This record gives sequence, structure tokens and C-alpha cells, in this order.
Amino acid sequence: MKIKKYEVYDMREAIELIKKDLGPDAVILSTKKIVKNNSFGLFSRPILEVTAAIDYEPPKKKKKEYEENISKVEKDDFNLEEIASKLGLEKLEIVLKEISDIKKQLSELKNKSKDDIQTADLPENMVPYFNVLVKNGVDDLIAYKFLKKVEKRVSTDFNRAQLNKLLVQLLSELIPIEKDYFSSLKQKVVAMIGPTGVGKTTTIAKIAATLSLKLQKKVALITIDTFRIGAVEQLRTYADIVDIPLKVASNPEELKSQIAELSGFDYIFLDSMGRSQFDDSQIRELAKYMEVSPVITPVLVLSMSSNHAELYDTFDRYRLLKPEYLIFTKLDETRRFGPLLNLPVLKKIPLLLLSTGQNVPEDIEIPDGKKIAIRLLSDIQKLWRE
Repeated sequence: MKIKKYEVYDMREAIELIKKDLGPDAVILSTKKIVKNNSFGLFSRPILEVTAAIDYEPPKKKKKEYEENISKVEKDDFNLEEIASKLGLEKLEIVLKEISDIKKQLSELKNKSKDDIQTADLPENMVPYFNVLVKNGVDDLIAYKFLKKVEKRVSTDFNRAQLNKLLVQLLSELIPIEKDYFSSLKQKVVAMIGPTGVGKTTTIAKIAATLSLKLQKKVALITIDTFRIGAVEQLRTYADIVDIPLKVASNPEELKSQIAELSGFDYIFLDSMGRSQFDDSQIRELAKYMEVSPVITPVLVLSMSSNHAELYDTFDRYRLLKPEYLIFTKLDETRRFGPLLNLPVLKKIPLLLLSTGQNVPEDIEIPDGKKIAIRLLSDIQKLWRE
């Protein structure tokens, strides 16, 4: 690492000198105010002493130093406004603009360095795939580990087409999917759980219509959502169209009794009340319904229009209900399909169904690992053209 100190009157001058001497990848390590006297000890003027550095080591060897240096820069950077005020500079707004520029450069440097570290020991031909996966919302650690696995399977004479084929195959194998749930002859009691507005009722209508009308299965519905205005009427409309029974349970005991009454049906779907993932008391209340029978299978319904942080938080909050499968809705409202991989892999829970639109019953499908993999890698051709 090359380290150099500069004595300047303002940060603009420092940045110009650092870029000239050390290049655009240099890192500011520290800044401090000093006072220097002239040769007669008179007319002293405060100046800045800025320490900068450039690291010539390969990215994969510098992770610790990068983190330490970034920490120092962030700490010192937030003191620059205090320094500027103490200097008594006439044009404080210029200094503040410089501070803003430094923060922006720091953010860009930080993000760039992190990407370098993540991809440091990936083969050059794998880096575009890493970038595409992360851009598509795939967790960076999942993307990295997956591509390291691919690396072990790649022959040196692989062309792009062969590499693409292998990537799709291995990525599809990584995604846990439950494909046989609806082919079993055993009775299923499926409880749709999840936040308000994710599309639980519509999803039930799609599944019930498909099983009843297309597969000639005996299907019944029970709703425990007696709080939301119009919830029962909405589900009753679907039930009347498909010509299947609907029952309403106002408490856990009623639910237990109704499940027993419908024992002759192939499938019973429970439509639960939407609950805020931030209200633990509401989720505990819902848990009482899930505990009335061991045959109930909780299925967590999540919307692809939610951001990643919300999806993770929702899953963790609903863990109390022990969901066995995931259903993602509103795939037509996103262009980033990373959650289809992230949650199933990180939380070790299989995908059950995907809802791709509003049409009942058409817009629902059993997940296909190959289709998901192709979606996640869809931008790679565009990246190569660029």
C-alpha cells in the first residue's frame, strides 16, 4: 500500500492532488486541522492535513484492510463539517459541497470494493453471471456459492452455450419445489396464511376451481376471515361459481368441528384473516386456529411486489405458525425474481405454487425450476451485447 500526506487549504485541493498522484481508486484515510507558522512565527493560518492511500494488492487479499479503511474514512468524513466551521472559511457552502461529493465518492468506492471482494476468486467468465443474478435480486452469497459450485463442473473448453445450459440445469436443481403435493390421494387441509393484501382468497379460488372443474376433485372451503368487510361474500361468490360448499368458522372450536364434517372431501382450503407481520398478538391468535387439527398444512402466501427485507421479516414473523410451503403471488408485478430462490434456499422451505396474474383459474402454476432459472439469468445475453 502506498500512503501519502497532503497539506492543503481545502478538500477540493486535496482531492485534485490525490487523484493526480494516486489515481481515482485512492482512499482517504484521515483528515485533521493543523496550524503552521511562517518563518517569523507570525500570521499562522489553519490548514488541513489529509492522508490518502492506494492499495495495489489483488482484491481478494485486501478485504480486511478495505473494511478498516472504509471505517476510518466514514468516521472522519462525518467530522468535516465541524472542521469547516472551525476553519472560518468564507465560502462554507463550497466546503459543504465538497463534503457531499466526498460522501458520494465514498459510497461508490464502498460498493465497488464490495463487488470486487465478492467476485475476487470467481473465474472471469463467471463474473457476468454473478452480476446478473444479484441484479435480479438473488442474495449475493447464494449467487457466489452457486457459481463456485458451477466452476467445479465447467470444462476449460466450454463455450457460452454449454455454460448457459449447465447454469440453468444446476440453478434449477438448487430451488426446492414440491411437485407432488396435489397428486397424493390423502386428504389435504390447506390453510392459506400471510399478510393482508397478498392475494390469499384469489389464490384459493384459483386452486379450488382447477381441482374441482379440471381434475374432478371434491373441494370445500372454510373461511375464518370474519373481520374483513366483504371477505366472506367474496369467497362465497367463488364457491357458488364453482359449485362447492363454503363454511364460516368464527372460532377455533367451530373450525375443528367443520373439518370433521368435511372429512369426505379430497381438499379443504382455509382462508385466514390477513394479519400484520408486525403484530405478534394477531399471529398468536391465528396460531390457535392452526392447532385445532394435526391435518392442517399451513402455507405461507407472499407477494412478489414486496421488497426483500419485508419478505424475510414476514417469513420470520409467521414462523410461529410452522408454514410447510410457500406460494408467491403477483409475479406479473415484478421484474426481479430473486425471492423465488432466496427464501426457499435460505429458509429451507419448498415452493408450492406461483400466481402469475388476476385471472381465475388460469393464472396459477406449479413452479418449474428450469423456467425460474431462465428468468433469473434472462439478462445475460443483453449484458454480453453491451
